Amino acid sequence: MSTKRTYLFGTTVLAGMIAAAAPAFAQQSTTTQTARQSTAPAQQATQVDEIVVTGTRIRSSEYNTANPVQIITSEQTDLRGVPDAATAILNSTLAVGSFQWNDQLTGYVTNGGGGTQSAALRGLGSTRTLTLLNGRRAGPAGTRGQVQAFDLGVIPSALIERTELLKDGASSIYGSDAVAGVINFITRTDFEGGAMNVYASVPVEGGGEVFKIDGAYGMKFDRGYLNFAGEYQKTEIQRRRDRDYTSCTVDYVFDPTTGERRDYIDPLTGEYKCYNQTSNYVSLLTSGQNIVRRSLIPGYNYPTLPANVNVPAAFQADWARFNVAGYPQTYLYTPSDNELWQNASVISPAERYSLVLNAGYQITPGVELYGEFLYNHRESSQIGSGQVFQTFAQRNIINGAPNNLPASNPNNPFGQPIQTVGIYESSSFQEIDYYRGVVGLRGDLGNWAWDVYGQYSLSDANYNNGPRIYLDRFLALNSPNVACTNTPLGGNVSNFNCADLPAGIPWTSDRIGRGQYTEAERNFLFFTENNTTTYKHGYVEAVISNNALFTLPAGDVGAAFGAQYRKEEIDDTPGPQAIARNVALFTTSGRTAGSDTVKEVFAEFEAPLLANLPLVDKLTLNVSGRYSDYDSYGDTTTYKAALNWQVTPEYRLRANYGTSFRAPSLFEQFLGAQVGYQGQTVDPCYDYTNNPDIDSQILAGCVADNASTTLGGSSVAVSSTGGRGVVEAETGKTFNAGIVWTPSFTNLNVAIDYYDIQIENAVSQFGANEIISRCYQGRTDFCALYTRVRTPGSSDAGKLATVNNAYVNVNEIGNRGIDLQISWTKDTPLGRLRFDTQHNFKLEDSETLEGETTDLIGLTYANGNGPAYAGNFYASLTRGDWTGFYGVDMIGKGSDLSLYATGALGALTKYSAVAASGFPVTNSSCTNVVAPTSCMVNKTYADFYVTHSASLRYRNEDGWSATLGVQNLWDEAPPTAGSRYNFRNGSAALNGYDMRGRRITLRIGKTF
Repeated sequence: MSTKRTYLFGTTVLAGMIAAAAPAFAQQSTTTQTARQSTAPAQQATQVDEIVVTGTRIRSSEYNTANPVQIITSEQTDLRGVPDAATAILNSTLAVGSFQWNDQLTGYVTNGGGGTQSAALRGLGSTRTLTLLNGRRAGPAGTRGQVQAFDLGVIPSALIERTELLKDGASSIYGSDAVAGVINFITRTDFEGGAMNVYASVPVEGGGEVFKIDGAYGMKFDRGYLNFAGEYQKTEIQRRRDRDYTSCTVDYVFDPTTGERRDYIDPLTGEYKCYNQTSNYVSLLTSGQNIVRRSLIPGYNYPTLPANVNVPAAFQADWARFNVAGYPQTYLYTPSDNELWQNASVISPAERYSLVLNAGYQITPGVELYGEFLYNHRESSQIGSGQVFQTFAQRNIINGAPNNLPASNPNNPFGQPIQTVGIYESSSFQEIDYYRGVVGLRGDLGNWAWDVYGQYSLSDANYNNGPRIYLDRFLALNSPNVACTNTPLGGNVSNFNCADLPAGIPWTSDRIGRGQYTEAERNFLFFTENNTTTYKHGYVEAVISNNALFTLPAGDVGAAFGAQYRKEEIDDTPGPQAIARNVALFTTSGRTAGSDTVKEVFAEFEAPLLANLPLVDKLTLNVSGRYSDYDSYGDTTTYKAALNWQVTPEYRLRANYGTSFRAPSLFEQFLGAQVGYQGQTVDPCYDYTNNPDIDSQILAGCVADNASTTLGGSSVAVSSTGGRGVVEAETGKTFNAGIVWTPSFTNLNVAIDYYDIQIENAVSQFGANEIISRCYQGRTDFCALYTRVRTPGSSDAGKLATVNNAYVNVNEIGNRGIDLQISWTKDTPLGRLRFDTQHNFKLEDSETLEGETTDLIGLTYANGNGPAYAGNFYASLTRGDWTGFYGVDMIGKGSDLSLYATGALGALTKYSAVAASGFPVTNSSCTNVVAPTSCMVNKTYADFYVTHSASLRYRNEDGWSATLGVQNLWDEAPPTAGSRYNFRNGSAALNGYDMRGRRITLRIGKTF
């Protein structure tokens, strides 16, 4: 056997080891791989000398540490038809069962901005998951003030050899953020020759296509190596109209006794009625009537209503009431669909290209100069639609602004205050350049290995949100007595002149209701402005290690020591209209700017305690500690201790306990007054007179506060600000214990691990509901954090107006579960058969707030961290040049039923019992009710979800390969969510589910 050591940017690995130790077809624990090295013939060609795996800085001759690590190889992603590194991570069992920031979130304010894809392991948030590139902390990328995590999309797959997922906290090894786990992308340095690949993923129904081409070339010479790669990837938009489950938002209600589906049937289509985005109607505020133009549905037989509920006589010929309580026939012509809503994106379109250069040169036999350089460019967008209606949620600036089109406005023909609801395209665009460079020296000095390097990354982004509506001009067009005024309430901020639009805008016209503005109207009312975000991340680090510091009776003691100096800086500068809060009906933000500096030292020791004894083949102790000094939060220490007990060659036990530390990210410290909008249902007083489960203190508070008793209402302006000087650093404790079984009679690996993560002082936000509830429960310090509408005569009087939802240390988080991994291989007459399966079972997912614990286990992505189970099964058969693959991916059922039954959602609670059918039921009697849906119950769960995939690959000795596959083989739609599920697109639940449906994938490659 021959031994070969290859440096991999601070990680010493054996060239070719991964081909041996991480078989091709599934994610597999590194801790179970070494046992197979002595039995697999292909693995006898090379002997592992010294390696460093994720979770330790000490080189070892074994690949079975005490830390549970899961591996994803490039060959796995090839057979599964996965297009990129981001998809591979987000589909893993450690991530898919939890809420993720991904490309499905059109219309949501997301951390990192639209188009960013970041991973949150264990459902603990992407701020608590550290991403490394070749063992080094990678800098964030994104837009807006909430840049906080590494964008997985910047990693080109052309040079990725494998991805290691550390399923354990590692703050003592890597510092802050390594709480829930660590993602480590490992790239190749031993690449010789060239390779090219083309890839296409084409959904059968169209939309959401992915195309990619990449190439790499590497060379090795006597004293070094050089390799580079390039990649281009394009993702086409998938629109709501492209899939049935996203183009129609249904009620999804059932009979509480029989469980029979009871949605209204639309007489125009014969299908369940769609309630998408309601627009093109008028609310008569004095009489409280919603009316729609009869001409919208030519030939429709509108019902005749009693005079006391009908449209005022002067308008009956042209207008009809809809959504009249007690008259279900009026629900069926609700104007709840429009072209702009149907054109909105479900999958964000994006283009990315990346360039990578890695090089190393031996200055002397013991010293190597190396560098790695990455450039990524991304252009992405989210196409959306927004309602245009007379409401001005920025009341902290425009105090007393009317929430209606006044009766005296010339564009109001109804003689009473009204609110018109139209539509407009509301989209976002991002362009981001990401640069990363590493330059270092490393080498050996006796038994010591050393590495000194500097890293710098820069995310330089431009983004625009447009079109948006000028607030001052919107006020000018909705003022009393005139169609347009140059002196609106709040001032003429954008320097406009009503001479450009003297007749104003005919708000009640069908044209405006459909969003069809003239050029003059559009130029006057709408604008698009550029915003910029930069995030700088740099540090220098020095590490020395020795795997034979001294020798004990059981073996050599290893050690590693290091120090790091790091600085991070963010500067998000919105455009002048956003800074001035001169934006109507959309999120705005002030400037976010700040920095932090960190100084750290760390040490790690690994000592063999016992060896070659009965029931103790080998017992090893690993301890590590880290001292951190933050300019923002002072100093702290973290530690970790791990035992690795090889009982016999077939059984191994492992356990570790450690502390974690997370300094609040820059946006949690410096976020500049970001204002977003939420529905009135965030108010604990929403519909409180019909809520039998409302807390008595909150009920009394709602009454005393003159909270509105009516449904609906304008959006609530919820502001978020950074907590610099207020928020403290998070601390946590992590415990892991597992058993690994590798029997000698067959090529089987089984690993079972239990994990327990507890976080204290978690940085978060109370949320509007909690802030108001605390005020009513006697916490008067919370009462100044919200306001209600107090405009006399307004239809919104008593509605929630604003909430100040700043970042604070609010709670404790508990997360426990079990990971199961099994892999098995066998040579058969048909070829080499391989089977892999991974499963994650959550046992606890809780939040504790001032002693009161809320159990979030098994909830949907809408109200919790995702379902309690995620798993997969993968099987492959290789015979000669051919490999066949079949895979099954699963996400467990997520249910919010317990929240509604117990009243944990406060104002959303309508149900106080659970019927025999399994649905929550109302307290009120269903007798003599005209509208049957008033007795119906809503689907409050997401079904168990399973998708299948299959592929066939051909790869010959000439370097050609081709993989043809089908993803989502049986075209399984995402679970359908009911109308109380507030996190859905159309009727499809978000966010771990496949929104594309069945698709054909093809990858063709050539090495030379």
